[in-house]
Amino acid sequence: MKTLLLRLPNDVYKFSGIMHPYSLAIISAVLKRSRKNVILYDAAIYRLDQKRTIEYVLNLRPDILGVTVMTQHLPATTDFLKRIKGLLPDLIVVAGGPHITADHRNLLEKNKEIDICVIGEGEYTMLEIINSLENKMSLEAVQGISYRTAGQVRTSPSRDYIRDLDSLPFADWGSLPMEKYTDAITVKKNYGGIVASRGCPFSCTFCGAKTVLGSGARVRSAANVLDEIELLYDKYRVRQILFHDSTLNLNNQWVNEICEGILKMGKPLLWGCNLRTENLNIETLKLMKRSGCIKVFVGVESADNEVLKKMRKGTTIERIESGLRMIERAGLPTDYGFILGMPGETEESMEKSIAFAKRLKGISTFSLASPFPGTELYEIARGEGYLVDDWSKRSLYTLAYLPNGLKRMQLEHYYQLAVKSTYLRPRFLLKQILQLRSFLSLKIALRSAYRIFCSRLIKFK
Repeated sequence: MKTLLLRLPNDVYKFSGIMHPYSLAIISAVLKRSRKNVILYDAAIYRLDQKRTIEYVLNLRPDILGVTVMTQHLPATTDFLKRIKGLLPDLIVVAGGPHITADHRNLLEKNKEIDICVIGEGEYTMLEIINSLENKMSLEAVQGISYRTAGQVRTSPSRDYIRDLDSLPFADWGSLPMEKYTDAITVKKNYGGIVASRGCPFSCTFCGAKTVLGSGARVRSAANVLDEIELLYDKYRVRQILFHDSTLNLNNQWVNEICEGILKMGKPLLWGCNLRTENLNIETLKLMKRSGCIKVFVGVESADNEVLKKMRKGTTIERIESGLRMIERAGLPTDYGFILGMPGETEESMEKSIAFAKRLKGISTFSLASPFPGTELYEIARGEGYLVDDWSKRSLYTLAYLPNGLKRMQLEHYYQLAVKSTYLRPRFLLKQILQLRSFLSLKIALRSAYRIFCSRLIKFK
């Protein structure tokens, strides 16, 4: 059977960079290792609209279509799948992703164009689905799925998480046009993004990572990570990498091994990652910089300890500030993330966060609390009467949730104040210009500026 793994197009990529469909690329590699007839195609990176994407699928005529469903793209995705199923009625549609994992039964009941939902990690689940379909066997033996049979939705037992991540092949990089991918921190082409660990030991109420990947962190060996980096450098001419791990510094010794391995390669490589401030080590941070780290991201979220406590961040603003000083001493440029509108938010707490962000030297990104399925925040919001009729209207930059005690106009005011006071300061703008390292980074900065202006400053007017 011919399987198409398709990353769908979406307008969200019009003015920003596009990162690799990493999850689909690993699934593709697993299927190819098992000699399955699989094609990985990224319609977003080729800037295809829905019509041209449908034409591509019709020309290929796959037996199975695998897609990742993003929450805010759900209406566009289901509309696309309805049109495809109308033209290819025998096509079997398999959907996965965080939203699918959190809301699979409801999606199957309401969307007849989706045949099978993958719950959790999809690599071996997808392989077993294809094996069952090829051999005309029942799906009931496949763990980690929901599916429709005889008009009823059935959910199989959960699949265990993959403990040995080194057993997975590297992503199917050869099927992707590597020269086309960029991110906000991209300086050099080609650019690659990898995941060195899965799962998260923390319990932030706004994050749904544990729904898909579990609460315990699982890491690839440093040697395995370095082998993929070397492959990307030598075969695909990648000169810059972003680690997509939610937290890279869960184990400083492990990070040290990766950094030392990069240095031993003797190949100039730039990279970035996400850090938490509670487990920092100055020697590790300095080693990161020596090995090519040019940017780290820290999710501060709020400068108010009561809000941090309610979101189960597991830290305090004092500990965060101490960690940020250590990162600065190591000489690592840092960007920061803040969320406004979480439960417990007040005018005073938002003023604290904005004032704190203005003291920081890097870029501070403000988003609005968004109760996505699979998060504790979603359950809190549902208990307060939160309902969604159209997920396309919900994102990190739209007012989707209003915590008790705040009025809509208050939250909108402080959000716009945060964006303006962060991005429109002359000193900040000058610093960003001076930090540009290439013409490519200038283009990305201009696209980001346009997106910020359009989506975050004029949206509420």
